[in-house]
Amino acid sequence: MKSNCNLETNQYLNNCDSRDVVSFESQDPIYIRKLFSLVKSAFDSSIINMMSNSITRKLNNKCNAKLWFEDGENCEILKASSPGWQTGKMKLKINVTLEFIPDEPEEKSPLDDVRQELNKDNS
Repeated sequence: MKSNCNLETNQYLNNCDSRDVVSFESQDPIYIRKLFSLVKSAFDSSIINMMSNSITRKLNNKCNAKLWFEDGENCEILKASSPGWQTGKMKLKINVTLEFIPDEPEEKSPLDDVRQELNKDNS
């Protein structure tokens, strides 16, 4: 099935270069571009297939759910405020957002300078 998963990143990750590296406690460092690829492929393969199968089952196999993620399923919508049916296609897109939230540095206490001066005097 063709990929229809859009991977969005927050501002911090948008500013990363493809050569930048991320390191998790549980594994070796990995290039940012590789992480993006892994996240996107995980959603492309498992989530989309699971959703496609579920839609097909719930609609009693009357439509091809695969179309929902590719070309779109032909349909018509009748709105109460319109004079007739509007033809078109129903298409399902998945947007995934990957964020990095930097730890905030501890705020410097006004007493830090006084403590540092006292430590110098006592040395």
